[in-house]
Amino acid sequence: MNKILMVLLVVLSVSGCAGLGVATVGAVMYYKSQNHEVASVDIEAPSENIYRAVLKRVEGNSSIVIINKDDSAMLLDLRQNGNDGSIKVTALNAKVSQLTITSGLTSDNESTPLMAVLKICKDLNVECKQSQ
Repeated sequence: MNKILMVLLVVLSVSGCAGLGVATVGAVMYYKSQNHEVASVDIEAPSENIYRAVLKRVEGNSSIVIINKDDSAMLLDLRQNGNDGSIKVTALNAKVSQLTITSGLTSDNESTPLMAVLKICKDLNVECKQSQ
């Protein structure tokens, strides 16, 4: 899990979402290595709304097991098909929040962090696209 948190910090700094740069709202940053995947997007919505959408999607999926749930930090540690991951929602300001999903490397037939981010965006009626 420590590796996932380190990757999360790297993605935040690279995406410009650490407060130093400007990221386009709805542009999904996606990173994949030999061992893990990370998808992150800034969404124009309060963090509480995004976290509720995440909970609804996760709790409605019987293949996902919640290992740890920290509502105050808006952080979920998950397991799906033997693969560990996490979902974190962070308020960037009153109107914009960041959704970050990390996981171990997924196989071709599994839901990836990128797919999960896009599904949550759709649930929120927000247009999100992978940045090029």
